[in-house]
Amino acid sequence: MNEQQHAEDQWIGSWFASPTYEDRTVAEERFEDQTLRMIVHPHAFGSKLRLKFSNLYGSEPVHFGKVAAALSEEDGLIVPGTCRHVTLHGHTTITIPAGEEIYTDPIDLQLHENTDVAISIYIPASTRTSTWHFSPPSITYVAEGNRTDDSDTGHFRNKIHSYYWLSGLEVLTYGDPFRVIVALGDSITEGSTSTPGTNRRWPDFFQERLDREQIALPVSVLNAGIVGNQILTNGPDAGMPLGGECILSRLERDVFSHSGVTDVIFLAGINDIGIGNASANEIIAGMKETAARVHEKGLRIFAGTLPPFGNAPYYTNEKEIIRQEVNRWILANEGFDGIIDFNEGLADPQHPEQLLPAYDFGDHLHPNDKGFRALADCIPLSLFGINPNHI
Repeated sequence: MNEQQHAEDQWIGSWFASPTYEDRTVAEERFEDQTLRMIVHPHAFGSKLRLKFSNLYGSEPVHFGKVAAALSEEDGLIVPGTCRHVTLHGHTTITIPAGEEIYTDPIDLQLHENTDVAISIYIPASTRTSTWHFSPPSITYVAEGNRTDDSDTGHFRNKIHSYYWLSGLEVLTYGDPFRVIVALGDSITEGSTSTPGTNRRWPDFFQERLDREQIALPVSVLNAGIVGNQILTNGPDAGMPLGGECILSRLERDVFSHSGVTDVIFLAGINDIGIGNASANEIIAGMKETAARVHEKGLRIFAGTLPPFGNAPYYTNEKEIIRQEVNRWILANEGFDGIIDFNEGLADPQHPEQLLPAYDFGDHLHPNDKGFRALADCIPLSLFGINPNHI
């Protein structure tokens, strides 16, 4: 490969899960002589991929006896003939040092649209969980012993949720321009109340919408949502470790580090109101700082208005006034490259402080699958220079 070709090659984020602190109230405590099979839903495609593993919050190294990647069918089954052994520096055993993240060697595996990838990791010795991504809709299959190469799931009798140590999948592109959009936010972006195993988060629906338009410039939408996340306060400081580092603390890792990133869709602040008890001025200041730091990197940022949360467990009239004040400021478009009115997309016209019942998961805070689709559908494609009438 000549230097010009090498310069044109680029790893592009295809799937992402923001690493968070381990939380003993909801996470598995440890694994031993077990295989975890985690399913990811790629948003960019190619013939080579690599995986990212994270031990950022671990106090000791994590050892994988074997790792495999394969195309996935329903219920954790893998497509026969697609299993690939994953290596690091040519070795099939992989160690992630404490406090670090690693990328695996490239893997020859052709990814197409509408195909999921099963990542199977064998953990031989007793290993305490540390770094993970809390995701209730994500099904992880657990088997006793080393079952990384099993194409069926006969031995994967235990089903849990979330991603352990796995934080990214990238594909290698060859010279073609690519737009990478990072969806930055909390549980609404993470899609924590979507139907398990169906990829119905709003970033997934938005990716499907972009693919449906058959736009000339390929786009990958990365989900950087964390359940319980805030703009201003770290999860442990709010008594909620799984809420992760606050947005202002994780911008470098979860946004700027992605190769080829061009845009950010920013939807956060409701937890700062409901959990953090922040004032409108404090939240607005955090939003201004977020926008300024994104712009310093030469990226564009589009702010979403905060959806209604009337009758949610932490709702009060005083907090509703703060949400409205923040939304008025967002709609004035001070410092953003564009606005997405998520509030308008989800609100009940008869009771604008509440979610439309058809979009309500049931807790009056989070959308259901229909609500997540509504969020994706209300994003103006023109913000990204896309005219759906010109395919």
